[in-house]
Amino acid sequence: MTRKTTRVVLDCEKEFGPEWNWMPKTLADLIPWAEKYLALIPEDYRATAAFETVAFRDSRQDHWLNVKVHYLRPETDDEMADRLEAEEKEKQARQELERQKLQELKERFSDR
Repeated sequence: MTRKTTRVVLDCEKEFGPEWNWMPKTLADLIPWAEKYLALIPEDYRATAAFETVAFRDSRQDHWLNVKVHYLRPETDDEMADRLEAEEKEKQARQELERQKLQELKERFSDR
């Protein structure tokens, strides 16, 4: 069975406080900020680490960038089992719906 890739979003606000969702404005502050995020990512997956912009504001008085940091990793055995179970349930539900539609069509057109 092929494992899918899981996107893990880090919650540094929970880990370090609300200011950690905001990218620092100075380059000197950016390095320790990035290092704290990087330390939360397992070494094997650090090459996949990236951030995405959640919000950006630029005005005459201030500017800020709100980001989420994430990395990619293969799904775990438990995640794969849960996914496969959910896919099987979805497949069965679709088949049941198709059976119901078929039965309705048979009943509708049986007199012709």
